[in-house]
Amino acid sequence: MIAASLSGVLLALCYPKISFNELIWLWPIPLLVSLWTLKPSKKTYLKGFGLAYFSGVVFFIINLSWLHHIHIASCVLLSLFLACYFGAWGAFASTIGAAKNSDHSLAGCTSKVSLKTAFLNGAAWCGLEWVRGWALTGFPWNGLGVGLVDELVLIQIADVIGVTGISFVTIFCSSIITSLLFRITHEIKNSKLKAHPDFIAGVSLVMFLFAYGTSKLARVPKDQIEIRTLLVQGGIDQDEKWDSDSAQKIYKRYWDMTTPYLKMDNVNFDLVVWPESSLPYSLYDQKTQNYLNQILALKNFELVLGINERIPQDGIYNSVVALKNNTKSARTYQKTHLVPFGEYVPFRKSIPLVEKIAANSLGVDFNPGNTFKPLQMTLPEPYQIIPLVCFEDAFGNLARKFINQTPQLIVNVTNDGWFKESAASEQHMANAIFRCIELRRPMIRCANTGMSCLIDDCGSLYDRHSTFSGGERLIHGTDRSNTFLIASLPETIKIERSQRITIYSKIGDLFSIIMGSIALIVCLVNYFQSFRKINQKTLPVD
Repeated sequence: MIAASLSGVLLALCYPKISFNELIWLWPIPLLVSLWTLKPSKKTYLKGFGLAYFSGVVFFIINLSWLHHIHIASCVLLSLFLACYFGAWGAFASTIGAAKNSDHSLAGCTSKVSLKTAFLNGAAWCGLEWVRGWALTGFPWNGLGVGLVDELVLIQIADVIGVTGISFVTIFCSSIITSLLFRITHEIKNSKLKAHPDFIAGVSLVMFLFAYGTSKLARVPKDQIEIRTLLVQGGIDQDEKWDSDSAQKIYKRYWDMTTPYLKMDNVNFDLVVWPESSLPYSLYDQKTQNYLNQILALKNFELVLGINERIPQDGIYNSVVALKNNTKSARTYQKTHLVPFGEYVPFRKSIPLVEKIAANSLGVDFNPGNTFKPLQMTLPEPYQIIPLVCFEDAFGNLARKFINQTPQLIVNVTNDGWFKESAASEQHMANAIFRCIELRRPMIRCANTGMSCLIDDCGSLYDRHSTFSGGERLIHGTDRSNTFLIASLPETIKIERSQRITIYSKIGDLFSIIMGSIALIVCLVNYFQSFRKINQKTLPVD
């Protein structure tokens, strides 16, 4: 139990705000040692499940501690649920994935057995992470690959295998290291050191990732569109955001933070971005329409903002809207992946008791959108925006549905103000970075509170110290702890005219699906073999 909890703590240290990325290779070792040293029995898999489940609870309680700003129960209950994925892997790793010879010896394990179990453990984890990304609406937040977000060279392979595929690599290498510790200790005691091809295989895999990543980072983009951009982070407190008495203050803030840049003589902005639900009233509210038309009339530019759409006889949507010249030009994307209990309450229409409870906490459910069409933009020349609202930027399989060969830019509008000055904003940005690598599309992230920034198609943040004449600068690179900045970020973002369609864009999480399927098939074969042995033992003797 101590070893399992230690693994949970070590894994939590890999993510913001601590970000000890190196531990991503080492955190499974205490847990694997505890799993592999269980005494063989018919209930080994249950003990393995329990140990890994406990490790998962420790990890998620720490990692998702920012959820206590919503309610302590949401943090605890979600952690207890998500830890089941750790438990399922623990049941696998303690039995099929245990690096032991037929005599249950760890010290005498061969390199062949070590490679086999390392592969299977990596495949099982990879497959379970993929399931976590879609089961029960999905919560792919902070997979193992995200723990390597600062190691840009190693994570470039995400454009082939996705962020869940990177988890295979980390577990594969960690399993080899763990089995090697047992064997090296035994060999030193007996003064019989041996070669370890499994270790060479692990090192070779990491070297391949390094070479692949280096080639991607060394690539020099050509023939680019330069888009002069202005991001506005309003920093509206959650207590004020939906307070009708604060509406005028909110309208004034976005006016004051935007119009001085639009009125500059020496700079013409092509794109202005405001965050999720930036304005207090619906897009079709008359006051909102008049307000937006006044701003749009100041200069020739395009405005992209997050705003609610309340459509009569239809419902309310959390939308991204692109405008030019006036509100009649509106092109909208309606958020497709809603947050359970945040934007809608499951089963409220079918279970009266749920409706009664939900009416007090969430008055009206948002409706989900059902289209994945990019927003067409025209300045300074035609290109497309891939619109993602809030934590939609954590779903690679969702974002890839927008991909085509037209020049494209990802725009994520969000509001992390619910979670105060916790690790949530940095973790959110870390997850978003992988969409840029998987799809090879740059991204603009505009938050009400949180990490507003520009990210290139290799996952690197733009240098906020580039030259710009005049105006306030929003610099998260030097002070990430302060997510409640109220400031604007003028910057030029570049997108290629001939953009690549990555392997991940074409096949999605196929690598993880194949790995998970292999692990599942091995489980089924192992189960039927065990079942056959039991039946053979119980057959009557003639």
